[in-house]
Amino acid sequence: MLAPPSWRALCLAGSAERLWAASVKPVAHLHLGLILPNYGEALGAGRLASAAAAAEKAGFDSGWVTDHLIVPPEHAPVYGTIAEGLVSLGFLAARTQRLELGVSALVVTQRNPLVALKQLATLDLLSGGRIVTAVAAGWMEGEFALLGADFERRGRLLDEWLDLAASLFEQMPGRVVYEGDFFSVDGWLAPALVRPGGPELWVAGVSRATLRRAMRTGVWHPVALPPDELRPLAAELRGRRPDSRIVLRIGLSLGPEPEAGRDERGRHAIAGPPEWAVERLLEYVEAGCDGFVVNLDYGRPGLDERVLEFGERVAAPLWQAGS
Repeated sequence: MLAPPSWRALCLAGSAERLWAASVKPVAHLHLGLILPNYGEALGAGRLASAAAAAEKAGFDSGWVTDHLIVPPEHAPVYGTIAEGLVSLGFLAARTQRLELGVSALVVTQRNPLVALKQLATLDLLSGGRIVTAVAAGWMEGEFALLGADFERRGRLLDEWLDLAASLFEQMPGRVVYEGDFFSVDGWLAPALVRPGGPELWVAGVSRATLRRAMRTGVWHPVALPPDELRPLAAELRGRRPDSRIVLRIGLSLGPEPEAGRDERGRHAIAGPPEWAVERLLEYVEAGCDGFVVNLDYGRPGLDERVLEFGERVAAPLWQAGS
């Protein structure tokens, strides 16, 4: 009995070439970011800095930390051990030269809105304009309760915070004035921003409200969506804002054979050989993605080696195919 063809045989038969040549739309630049290990039991300052250095060496565009502050005990196995996101960016800014740095995703509705803006503006200054961050309304109700934050109105608060950020970034440096339903400001905010327009704000999440917010900022940062679920949402976003960008956060594990991948929270992920991973990512490009922020099993030993392997065996052919 003949064995069924392997994925390698299918590739040689032309499936990958047809996908690359016929289906994938060229993008100006396929953005690649890396989830950095600021959380998990293996957390350490040296490991965090080393992963960022490896990302720069491998050619990544950006490095991303994850955001939680204090979580209920039931979420401790994943998020109980974590370095605060914005403080982590300051640490990383001093240890990198080129890499853009961000939080995926900053839950601004759990923070003082003006303090969060001042922190982002300060990081913009200290990093030389390399801050780009995704923002989200948040999902962990127990964390909001622990922090005394408003869970029920978090969506409305984020909507207005995005207006506040755009207004204050435009007015800086100097006197800034804003009057909204939740926030009222008349004060002085300086120095001048290094990055024109201030830190770039992406909108993270997969809800309809998230898509609406992404139409305002211009960048949608969905998480762990399969291609068939992402495709119609991407088409809707582009139909309303043609210049928008979509950068997906996705878990990715390299191994000898394809398998059903899952990230640390059990969400959809990619798992298989490098060539297989390239094909799966190109399917996302065809569905509307302009880039990826990949989680390369941040918690396992050998992260730096996986980052360099991804750069050589996945990123290089992916950039070539998407150009």
